[in-house]
Amino acid sequence: MSIATDDFWDDLLDLIEGGNVLPVVGQGITTMGPDDALLAPWLALRLAERLNIPATNLPAEPSLHDVICRHLMQGGERGAVYTRLFRILRDQPATPGPTLQKLASIGGLRLFVSATFDPLLATALNQTRHGGQPITRVCAYSPEAESKDLPSRKRDLPGSTVYHVLGKVSQVGDYVAWEEDMLEFICGLHQHMPVLPNLARDLADPNLRVLVLGLNFADWLVRFFLRVVRQSRLSTGMPRVDYMAEGPLTTLPESMVMFFGDVARTSGAVKNIQVIPCEPREFVNELARRWELRHPQESGGLLPTLPTSEPALEMPRGAVFISYAREDEAAIKRLKAGLEAHGCEVWYDRERLKSGMNFHHQLEDAVKRHCSLFVSVISRNTESQGEAYFHRERNWAAERAAGYPDVRRSEFYHPVVIDDIDLGNVKYEPRAFEGCQRTSLLNGAVTPEWGQRLVNLHRLHQSREKSY
Repeated sequence: MSIATDDFWDDLLDLIEGGNVLPVVGQGITTMGPDDALLAPWLALRLAERLNIPATNLPAEPSLHDVICRHLMQGGERGAVYTRLFRILRDQPATPGPTLQKLASIGGLRLFVSATFDPLLATALNQTRHGGQPITRVCAYSPEAESKDLPSRKRDLPGSTVYHVLGKVSQVGDYVAWEEDMLEFICGLHQHMPVLPNLARDLADPNLRVLVLGLNFADWLVRFFLRVVRQSRLSTGMPRVDYMAEGPLTTLPESMVMFFGDVARTSGAVKNIQVIPCEPREFVNELARRWELRHPQESGGLLPTLPTSEPALEMPRGAVFISYAREDEAAIKRLKAGLEAHGCEVWYDRERLKSGMNFHHQLEDAVKRHCSLFVSVISRNTESQGEAYFHRERNWAAERAAGYPDVRRSEFYHPVVIDDIDLGNVKYEPRAFEGCQRTSLLNGAVTPEWGQRLVNLHRLHQSREKSY
């Protein structure tokens, strides 16, 4: 493959190993099925069928934009576009293609910015890194969303994270399906950058390299999008060099070639965006091949767990506290991972029950002062131990909530049953929380409904805690 020199690939791999590359993933590498077909053209044809648009009214290879424009020109309802796309992806779920799988296999990449609304990238990461479990954290921007930012800076995000910068698919139109949506989202993103500190600081980090892969936008939208992402003029203002793989120069619009290509660079107009003239899928395949040569231990199975720091003894203010019996730790790890995948910051001290009273004061402060939510894990093990340390934690939680109204108390305290004991026959929960609804999460598996409820309450309680 002659699209770049060995020195280019070595430099890029070094940056990835150092955690200094942020991939922006577009339609051009969002592939499906074993034949690695692009998802977007398939979606366009399915949407045309659902909207009853004859093929004779569309170009030979229509885009989503083409289909939506034709639908609206025929007097179709705008909202139908988003509900139909949601149902297509729900009722005919696609599997990630080899290109997405290979991108997900590059273990040095942890945060991915997605410029598409579909779930395939997160699915590929879960399949490649987490044995198919929904562990990858998924976040999304939309101008109307209450929570728009990344939960923390890139360096502090655990595991793998996908940030849908143009929204993710839902039944309402809060994601980008065609060019008008794109314009609104990009304008909104530009407007909201001051209140997106984690995303804005990461994108502006001079040590980070943004790797743009297959946006497949119109020329003017590519420039507009990159201008907002970089938060500065494309020709000046950044000491770093970013990379863009949009396709061979012969297939790109002439205006894009002139702006980003050799003419612009030699004239000094654009010095800090390097265009890689190749088909984006070929670029990802070559990058993954070279990564595997450097890291052969990652091939042939799940990626090793990325190193993370040991849990802090002192809880970060506003985290979720899990109270449990040591015998249930396997289920607790699953519960913790599920909450983190929904966007909660979760803390528990894996060694506290081994060391008795050593961490007494830290744990008491965590429950009485620092945590935003308290998850009480109920099991045969907790019900069989009349005196145990987790009972102290639950009593501390009751002391903290003594002055809460009933609604606030049920928002703070969350009893979870992880095995088959009767939800209504629990002996050892504090009397103060008898009105709190118990939830069955067998073996600690977090359901989408409960996970979403917890993350919403987590954000609410964090805002309250910060105001004290």
